[in-house]
Amino acid sequence: MSEERSERSDGRIVKMEIDYSSTVDQRLPECEKMAKEGKLQEAIESLLSLEKQTRTASDMVSTSRILVAVVQMCYEAKDWDSLNENIMLLTKRRSQLKQAVAKMVQECYKYVDAMTDLTIKLRLIDTLRTVTAGKNIRIMAKYYTRITMKRMAGLLDLSIDESEEFLSSLVVNKTIYAKVDRLAGIINFQRPKDPNDLLNDWSHKLNSLMSLVNKTTHLIAKEEMIHNLQ
Repeated sequence: MSEERSERSDGRIVKMEIDYSSTVDQRLPECEKMAKEGKLQEAIESLLSLEKQTRTASDMVSTSRILVAVVQMCYEAKDWDSLNENIMLLTKRRSQLKQAVAKMVQECYKYVDAMTDLTIKLRLIDTLRTVTAGKNIRIMAKYYTRITMKRMAGLLDLSIDESEEFLSSLVVNKTIYAKVDRLAGIINFQRPKDPNDLLNDWSHKLNSLMSLVNKTTHLIAKEEMIHNLQ
């Protein structure tokens, strides 16, 4: 079994369980042929079915190849609706592999440069911006315990309303945990502790304190005894 490791959208580091490279080698040409014959949606559905297996098995390389192939087929077919829809769909897949999404986004940046129709180009840019914003919020949730809405919007280069919309989407999908205090304008990324954990933590700290008090009392008594002997 390969030792290849990858990171899921929730931050977990996982090891590849099954190598689907040979299956992908066989399926990709078949789906590319279908797409060129005008059966784009059938080709995409076939790849999405395989993507679920590769993603579940944490096969990052195969998942990346599938994600890139899906957007390539949409681009070559000039089906802009499918291109934007599948970028969003594949990014939001449960426990998606971050590196696979990054490969797909890199591929899409090439299309932005090649597009001549301004409306189509701006729509793709907006889709990629949305995907990137979600990724950046996940990073914030990982390294911040709390942040103001204004600060988060500034870091994302979005309006406060847009930032809150992206945040809500990630919370609903259970990608991250966040609680918003709208009156204070603060987002808390820290999960509330379980009451039992709080009680155990308090008990541990109390025991440490009592141990320190007993030790200090013993040392004081020892010093007093030595002083009295003198």
